[in-house]
Amino acid sequence: MGKKKVVVFGLGRVYRTFLDVYDRSKMDIIALSDNNRSLFEMGIEDCENLVKPEEINKLDFDYIIVTCSFYDEIKKQLEGYGIHRECILNFYAVWENLLVQDNYQNHDELLELLKENVPMAVHYEYEFYKLRMLQEKNLFLSAKNFINSTKNQKINTLEEVEFQVYSQFGEDGIIQWLIHNVEIDKKTFVEFGVDDYSEANTKFLLMNNNWSGLVMDGNVESVDRLKKWNRRWLYDLTAIAAFITKDNINTLISQAGYIGDIGILSIDLDGNDYWILKAIDCVSPRILICEYNNAYGMEEMVSVPYDAEFMRTKKHYSNLYWGASIAAFCDWAEKNGYYYMGSNSAGNNAFFVRKDCIKKEMVPAGAKVFVESKYRESIDEKGQFTYLGGIDRLKCMEEMELVNLKTNCVDTIKNIYNI
Repeated sequence: MGKKKVVVFGLGRVYRTFLDVYDRSKMDIIALSDNNRSLFEMGIEDCENLVKPEEINKLDFDYIIVTCSFYDEIKKQLEGYGIHRECILNFYAVWENLLVQDNYQNHDELLELLKENVPMAVHYEYEFYKLRMLQEKNLFLSAKNFINSTKNQKINTLEEVEFQVYSQFGEDGIIQWLIHNVEIDKKTFVEFGVDDYSEANTKFLLMNNNWSGLVMDGNVESVDRLKKWNRRWLYDLTAIAAFITKDNINTLISQAGYIGDIGILSIDLDGNDYWILKAIDCVSPRILICEYNNAYGMEEMVSVPYDAEFMRTKKHYSNLYWGASIAAFCDWAEKNGYYYMGSNSAGNNAFFVRKDCIKKEMVPAGAKVFVESKYRESIDEKGQFTYLGGIDRLKCMEEMELVNLKTNCVDTIKNIYNI
């Protein structure tokens, strides 16, 4: 097995410690990176390959090791550049935990302890497994402390209770606050559009609260990776590979044993989301999570026309043409007896609660405030990021068609939004 290729992010004192403990026979540091732009002007001693954060994804690497204290911010930053979260590891947390927990003042003793706890310096066959486990334990401990401090609070917006362990943004924290304030009999969930479940809305719920669940994705290889997850045996999780349509969704859910009242339904299909939601009648979720297309704004009730073979990446080069607006989901929710609880701070996931399961006064006062998304995911015809925001997102796909759900008529984005 060859050496692992690693990029080290963060070039302060913990970076120097990392250099002392990693095993050079097991991995190569192929590049260094940092958010301090002045370093690129001054250069780093003994380093010819200093890369800017936005250029890391051009490299052929196995892992990025973060050696500074802003791990969460850096992880989000790197994910925004298209880097998978499983590749981003937190060395700083290991260093800090051992230093603080055991109060090691002697530098040599600390280095020896780090060598014993950092897998790249010991058992190569684990390939960073120990480091990920330490990182995960730190996250779970921090999350539990935050949950206990916020679970009984009356909040103004869902952003106040956000935190991220396995969710894409702050959904893990929002879900924890909701399950402590919503009457839930069956601790069950259904989530689809999960890829390999390394990043999902319900994974922390599964592991932290021991809920039972069904997850589905259309990518067979991704679901196969999930089925090989070495800790899957610990949990009651059913995983199905299926391309979801409005004609098969009820069969898929009910045949997996989920019928009637359930705790959570989470929809993230990047396509026919609205039409699939409308078609579901085999379950009645107490909490509903729907990914919406922020580019469509807050006023228009629109969705892409239903297409049983809809593929976001094939419909339009920009990767922005998919799904439905927040107004479309809110209209469905009102007609079906749900409160709109608000959006996450990223502006892409809407949360709803069945009205018979929560007191009205627990609905956040600022729930209906539209959250403009900060993330920029547009690409050009060559597949390069263009980072479009605001109305520019609509302009690049102005000839594409949407269904006006008020009139049930199809029109171009250009006409609907008067571009």
